[in-house]
Amino acid sequence: MAKKESSYKPKNGTTAPSEEDNFFVRLKRLYRFSGPKRIQVNSVKQTEFDKKLVYSLAKGRIPNWRQLKYIKKYLNKTETWLLRLSFAVIVLSLFSSGIYFYFHNLQVVPVPGGQYTEALIGSPKYINPLYASVNDVDSDMASLIFSSLFKRGENGELVNDLAADYSVSEDGKEYVVTIIDGALWHDDTAVTVDDIIFTFNAIKDNQYKSTLRNSIVGVDIERIDDRQIKFILSDPYAAFLEILTFGIIPADLWAQVPAESAPLAQLNIKPIGSGPYMFKQLAKDASGNVREYELEVNDNYYGTKPYIDLKFIFFPNYEESIAALNKNTVAGISYLSHEYKDELQTPKTYNFHRLFLPQLTMIFLNQQSNPALQDKSVRQALAYAINRQKIVNEILGGDAYLADGPILSNSFAYNPDIKKYGFDKAQAESLLLSVDWKIASITPEAISRAEEELNSEDEKARAGAEQTLFMGEGNWRQKNGNYLILDLKTVERRENDEIIEAIKNDWEAVGVRVNIGTLSLAQAQETIKKRDFSALYYGQSLGADPDPYAFWHSTQTGESGFNIANFANKDVDQLLEDARFAAEEAARQEKYKEFQNIITEEVPVIFMHSPVYTYVQSKEVKGFAVTNIVFPKDRLANISGWYLKTGKKLIWPKDDN
Repeated sequence: MAKKESSYKPKNGTTAPSEEDNFFVRLKRLYRFSGPKRIQVNSVKQTEFDKKLVYSLAKGRIPNWRQLKYIKKYLNKTETWLLRLSFAVIVLSLFSSGIYFYFHNLQVVPVPGGQYTEALIGSPKYINPLYASVNDVDSDMASLIFSSLFKRGENGELVNDLAADYSVSEDGKEYVVTIIDGALWHDDTAVTVDDIIFTFNAIKDNQYKSTLRNSIVGVDIERIDDRQIKFILSDPYAAFLEILTFGIIPADLWAQVPAESAPLAQLNIKPIGSGPYMFKQLAKDASGNVREYELEVNDNYYGTKPYIDLKFIFFPNYEESIAALNKNTVAGISYLSHEYKDELQTPKTYNFHRLFLPQLTMIFLNQQSNPALQDKSVRQALAYAINRQKIVNEILGGDAYLADGPILSNSFAYNPDIKKYGFDKAQAESLLLSVDWKIASITPEAISRAEEELNSEDEKARAGAEQTLFMGEGNWRQKNGNYLILDLKTVERRENDEIIEAIKNDWEAVGVRVNIGTLSLAQAQETIKKRDFSALYYGQSLGADPDPYAFWHSTQTGESGFNIANFANKDVDQLLEDARFAAEEAARQEKYKEFQNIITEEVPVIFMHSPVYTYVQSKEVKGFAVTNIVFPKDRLANISGWYLKTGKKLIWPKDDN
């Protein structure tokens, strides 16, 4: 066979390789394409074998601490420092995250525990909604122990209590109230609509002699079902819901007490209600008067359960209650008058809660008693002559707000455009002069002549001398031979004495001679009843609703009425009636604006100020949030939020997704 020649041709003039050389060349080519693959396969197999060997010696995939301590033998210096730095960053990040979480997610919250002790002036007698309204101490206790259909909120607003919902008929004469489920009496029996009906009828029943009876005259009640009742009014009354704040008493217990014996029942002093607090115990002094009274939290309360228990200690006067506060016997006092503020030894340890109270202090002008007051210009002049702001600042220590009309400035019905009487002595003198009240000067010489004429046989001369001596030296207003003289009275109280003295000085500065006098509370009531005054500095509680019917309608004049100035005006009567029956707030507001314009123009009274109710509590008591009150008991409106102790609660961040 012929030998096949190689196709290989040498380059660059080299000789061709031999047969043996061709074999190795082919082997090299074969290795180049197949050798690394075989080596790679073998390497993978070796790695798997190594892993199995390691896992057979240590089953855990994560090195333990004993193994980790050898890691530095496998790292160089740079790697070791990088590892340390990374570890430090991780620790610092964890620490920072922990601090952030603590301050943002671990919240300080109130926790139950502790007892708050408060000083009250007076003593409890009827802790019973039927009778409690005449005594602040009884009202305080009753508001904590008993529930009502509606109650006061933190700002004095009306909020639901036992009432879950209500509706009003189109004519404004029917109110249907639905009560909540789950309310229990302190003896663990259920509160029902029958309890509400029983309480309402007891108030209305003459035999019970309830102090609330007049408020529901002309109203009837009807049971609809187990959860609904209907109130039927003889006439529409826009402020009717305000009446439904009376406490509800348990029918099963009080039905066992004869109506005529109700004031003598033991339940009046050891009551059972359905409110946030329940009676715990009491202590009496040697005379049998209640000295201390303790209430505990009602664990079955349907609303927000309070954090603290309560203890009340009763004192006969403010001096003794303040002494107890200074000795830390009590942690608060129900009310602190401005005149006693300086007697607190450590004022910085207390919170002085300044609460807006719907009361008006006025100077009532009796036109029937003093003919000079029948002139509107004289009444306006007297209003301009008083420096009311100075009285508020210097005598009341700023614990009052100036009042310009019969409706307070925080009411929806207030008219800011009414005529106002700021201190203006020149305007007062001008008004008096415009109606012929001219200045008549009594000099020292005139006083001497009058003293000589006292023994005169001329009766007219003697009468003139007596009048001159009575008036005394000064520049006095005189008209038709008569001097302008006013008798100004007030209830006996230290700050009242100072205020009427200041009013006297202001009026005498424009030539009006003033005689001042103070009355006991009993005397004041008799004086008001008989209208035996020409000017009376006195305060009235207005209530939550701005309806001033009781104070200004002509039917409310006379001995039994609250229209102390005996003011009668047909236009005012009509406006008050229309506003009272109007269902829409806007309509009421319009009527009351017109009413205020008439009153401030006519000046039957001089509006002085609205007092601030100062409630004092130790700073250890937290959570107080009340701003406006209608009655002193309303300072307790958010008592479920008061607390003495705190704890920490973990709050997890919310997922916004």
